[in-house]
Parts: sequence; C-alpha cells; structure tokens
Amino acid sequence: MPWLVTGKPEIFNTDQGSQFTGSAFTGLLASNGIASSMDGKGAWRDNVFVERLWRSVKYEEVYL
Repeated sequence: MPWLVTGKPEIFNTDQGSQFTGSAFTGLLASNGIASSMDGKGAWRDNVFVERLWRSVKYEEVYL
C-alpha cells in the first residue's frame, strides 16, 4: 500500500470532539512526545478543501 504512512507524527491535528479532548487520548499523545493541535470549535471551514477533494475522488474513481 503506497499510501500507508508509518512512523510517529510530530503533531497530531484533530477537532475538539470529546474523543480527542479526553485525558486518555491526550495523555497517550503526550506520553509518546506528540504535540496536539486542535481546530477551533465549529471551524468547519478548516476541512472544506480536503472533504471536497475526497468527495471528488470517491465519485470519480471509486463509485464508477
């Protein structure tokens, strides 16, 4: 799988969902030396480009 990424990231970017703000998840990142970066609450526009890209890929390549 050429798209598979391995290794440890320096920064892990998420939204502010409860699964990402809980101490279990943030503690796991911290214990592995990974910085956490969170999008602003309700910042839907942060992911618009990527969401539209994946929608295009799915409809043009996958759902044929």
